[in-house]
Amino acid sequence: MTTWLITAEETVPAEGAPPQRQVKVIRRVRGNKTREEALVELHKAAKGHVPDSLKGSGRVVGRDSDGSLWVLPNNNRAHPPCIIRLIEQTHS
Repeated sequence: MTTWLITAEETVPAEGAPPQRQVKVIRRVRGNKTREEALVELHKAAKGHVPDSLKGSGRVVGRDSDGSLWVLPNNNRAHPPCIIRLIEQTHS
């Protein structure tokens, strides 16, 4: 049985240090799901995910050429993207 991981990757500020990349699992897709079915769950997760740095502001979701989804601010404010990816879990 395949498990798919939906991850959110964003750059977060660190006190007294350069910003650091943070990756966290925001949803697990379990069961006998094909990649296409898991991609549907990826789209749902990206639409509903609000990165901490974008709380209280509008956001848009866009697809990159590699299939990952980007959550970006809906205003002209400069901000690092939050990248939502689908990863197949191979070991636990």
